[in-house]
Amino acid sequence: MRRVLLAAALFAVIPASATPALAQTPLRATPPDGFKFQSAQELDQALMTPERGRVYSGHVINDHENYWVEFMKRFDHGNMVEFHAHWIDYITVLSGEGSVTYGGTLTGAGPAVNGETRGGELSGPTVQPLKPGDYIQIPAGMPHIINAAPGQQLKFVLFKHRV
Repeated sequence: MRRVLLAAALFAVIPASATPALAQTPLRATPPDGFKFQSAQELDQALMTPERGRVYSGHVINDHENYWVEFMKRFDHGNMVEFHAHWIDYITVLSGEGSVTYGGTLTGAGPAVNGETRGGELSGPTVQPLKPGDYIQIPAGMPHIINAAPGQQLKFVLFKHRV
């Protein structure tokens, strides 16, 4: 009888302790990422078409509530200052040369997606030249703009993290 009661108690406890783990759902109902491969040729092809109303392009690899990864291509013209209060940008330059202009005071910008502000002008910023292999970390709340050097394209991978 003791064995029956012990077995019954174990069967009651095990499902109850496993329920929270089983009950968790992915953020925004986005399934977990599996293995993913895209060739350099596929990424270049995806970056051929500019975003609507822009001269630069981006290709989102994955998109989750608190982060996403995007491959970007910028030119020496047509880029806008960005400011996002709740996103950190982690960037690695893949090819081309250019610069990131950051900090200073942003004026004349307007609202954009994901709580970002875009456009306007920076006064008193710092300019950092960029080349392949360089890494940039832009904290939330810092205005910035990334431009290719004259006559070049600048390609980079961006990991964006919500804070």
